[in-house]
Amino acid sequence: MFQLALVAMTVLQASTLTLPATPSPAGPRTAVVTEPIVSSPEHIARARLALANGEFDVARREFVTAAAIDRDEGKLATEASFGLAHVLYAQSYNREAATVMERLAADASTAGDVDTEAKALLDAMWLNVDAKQRLQARADASRLRVLLKDQRLSSEIRKLIASRVH
Repeated sequence: MFQLALVAMTVLQASTLTLPATPSPAGPRTAVVTEPIVSSPEHIARARLALANGEFDVARREFVTAAAIDRDEGKLATEASFGLAHVLYAQSYNREAATVMERLAADASTAGDVDTEAKALLDAMWLNVDAKQRLQARADASRLRVLLKDQRLSSEIRKLIASRVH
């Protein structure tokens, strides 16, 4: 149910405005008014400001929008996803935050970004344990163990994993 609400919040709509008809040899005039295109970084900045002010619903909406823009542009929604998970965690929606991290891990895997995949899985694992989703946490840990064998994984991420798992 919550995921459906997140999906619904990502839809960007353009509105159409018909100008009053005036006699014109060229025929009736129609103008299309669209919302100005706002980039993902602008939404992330708004989300951070809202989060700092304790406006969690606004922050969540802005992070969801930023993630949708990134995905529409073919980018990995790393910053927006981590921000959204942070907001959801702050609101005690740990399972939903874990789902966001699992989606980021899956997207990162598809993109071949092992560092982002590992970081997202590490957070998802912790969030799933906190949400008492033991089976999913074990699945995340299993995938993380496989990633630890990947030579492309940076030493920085290896150290992060070691510091949080041990």
